Amino acid sequence: MFSRHPAFAALAPLLAHLGGFPRTSADWARLPPVQVRSGHRIVCVPPAATDGHYEAQIHETGRLPTRPLNWHDCFNALVWHRYPRIKAALNALHYRLLPHPGDAGRGPVRDAATLLDECGLIVPYCDATLHAALLQHDWSGLFVAQRAAWGVRIEAQVLGHATFEHLLAPFVGLTGKCWPVAVAPEYFGWPLQARLAWLDDTLAQAIDAGALQSPRQLPPLPYLGIPGWWPQQDTTFYADTGYFRPARRLPAGSPR
Repeated sequence: MFSRHPAFAALAPLLAHLGGFPRTSADWARLPPVQVRSGHRIVCVPPAATDGHYEAQIHETGRLPTRPLNWHDCFNALVWHRYPRIKAALNALHYRLLPHPGDAGRGPVRDAATLLDECGLIVPYCDATLHAALLQHDWSGLFVAQRAAWGVRIEAQVLGHATFEHLLAPFVGLTGKCWPVAVAPEYFGWPLQARLAWLDDTLAQAIDAGALQSPRQLPPLPYLGIPGWWPQQDTTFYADTGYFRPARRLPAGSPR
C-alpha cells in the first residue's frame, strides 16, 4: 500500500521494522525508544488507559493514546518515531501554554502548532524563486514550469499525521500547511534519512526558540500538485483554480 506514494518513503523503515499494522503496545515497543521532554519514554496505550488533558498526560507520563487499528493514531505514533525532536518540541510548547482557569481560547501559537502537527508539511528549498512562487501561489510556476526542480532544489516531507492518513485514499482538494525551510544546495545530495534527521533537529530548535507564532506563517500547499503525488497531472489538472487557488487580493488600503 505505502510503496504507491512517494510521501510514505519517510516512514518505510519504521513500517518495515514493525512488520505490519501495530495492534498492541507490545508491537509498538519493537521500535527504538523516543522520549518527551520530561524524560518519559513514549508508550502507545489504549485511550482508556489515559486520563487528563491530551498534551499534558503525554508530557507528564509518556503515555500516547493510540486506538487499535486506527490509521490516524497509527500515523501519529509513527511520526513520533520519525520526527521525535519536533514532536517533543511541539508537545513541550503545548504544555507550556496550556490554559489556566479563566484563560480565553488556545491562542495563535497553539493553533499554529496544531496545524503543523495535524496537516503540516516541511518544504526545504535552496532556490529563493521557488520559495517566492510558493508564497505567491504561483502554482503553475512551482509545479509545472519548475517541475524538474523537485527533488533537486525543493522537496516536501509530510509531518502531519492527518496528511499521511489522507494520502491513503487521496482526492483532489487535499491541502496542507507548510513550513518552508531554507537549506544549502548540498542538502539535496544527502540520503533521505540524513535529510529527515537534519529537519527534525532544525525545526525542533526553531520551535524551542519561539519561531512558531501564528498560522499565517504556514503557507497553504495543494500538495497533490507536487510532481509524482497525483497520477493525472495534466494541463486540466493544474488549471483547476478551485484547487490551485490564486493568492487572495486584498482591497486597497486593507491592513496586511
